[in-house]
Amino acid sequence: MREPTRRQIFAMSFVALLSPATRLIPGAAARAAGHAAWLCPIVAAPFVMLVAALVSRALSTKAQGEGLGETILRATPRFGRFVLFIYGLWMALYAGFSVRSAASRFIYTVYTGSSPWPFVAVGLGMGLLAALGHERRLARSSEFFRVLLLIAVVPILFLGMAQADWSELLPVSYLDAPGVLFGAIETLGTVCFVIVNVPFIETGAPIEKRTRSAVFWSVRVCLFLAVLIAAVIGRFGPELSGSLTYPFFALVRNTGLFGVAERIEAPVTALWVLSDFVLCAISLMTAARAITASLSLKAKPERPKYLQPGTLVTIACAALALACAIVIAPDSRIMRIISDKWVVFANIAAIFALLLPALAITAHKKAKLK
Repeated sequence: MREPTRRQIFAMSFVALLSPATRLIPGAAARAAGHAAWLCPIVAAPFVMLVAALVSRALSTKAQGEGLGETILRATPRFGRFVLFIYGLWMALYAGFSVRSAASRFIYTVYTGSSPWPFVAVGLGMGLLAALGHERRLARSSEFFRVLLLIAVVPILFLGMAQADWSELLPVSYLDAPGVLFGAIETLGTVCFVIVNVPFIETGAPIEKRTRSAVFWSVRVCLFLAVLIAAVIGRFGPELSGSLTYPFFALVRNTGLFGVAERIEAPVTALWVLSDFVLCAISLMTAARAITASLSLKAKPERPKYLQPGTLVTIACAALALACAIVIAPDSRIMRIISDKWVVFANIAAIFALLLPALAITAHKKAKLK
């Protein structure tokens, strides 16, 4: 089977998800739902499963070498071109936001008072190099990265739950329902981000039983996020958790290993570079593949690789990402507003108002062909 394989697809999805999920979801859920925040991913789970099943349905008859973008374009050429071009531009802008957000996290947690631009330059440069390479390299790396990140995060969540104050989590009642539903929307958008974007570089042979695998993966991820939120809320309470800039890293800072008050925030923060790297690379790859497909740009065998249309589009997307990173957040206050509000709702709009209708049309046409 040509790579990326099913295992690699879900490894990339998890690694890319970890950075935005730990940055956004605990605080957003705490502000929306208070003590019941840990229920937000559980309420979001059925809708995440539906999106995962829809993506798998759209990919069910894809040809080897095609990703989600080419599949959409084949099923709905005119509407697909519009959707892919706009979505590709959004993903290029998101790549810039992601490296700027990663730089802010480094400054806040480890390198206080530093300039963000060295972090932005290195992060975007590494992401561009990965995006210019073959997706199988990123896929293979992600399998290794997933192991390292799980080794870091699982003990923290275990200790966090062991030291949690359960009165901060229970009881819950029907009065919490509106807040839980609102928090579930933000969780849904964050998880669906990787569910719809990683398949753009899913160019291997069609994966057997993909729907079942994607649905089970969605359930596991939502349960993982519920534990993540519970660990944070259980340690700090909903009010403090909602006000912290990076509540998960506050949990890391206040976690001791084997009774030793050992500061592990710096090495854990360093490991999160792996998630930032994969997230930036996938964003640039998705942007380039979507725009290339929308413009019907084909590889030209007579040209060297650095002059191929896909390469030039990827570099252009990286330039747009750099411009976004430069202008998006002149200070930390504006950065938090953009991160917690603008990007969240722009991402939800891009996925649910733009991409999912194209996916629904694609899946419907494939069902009619059968």
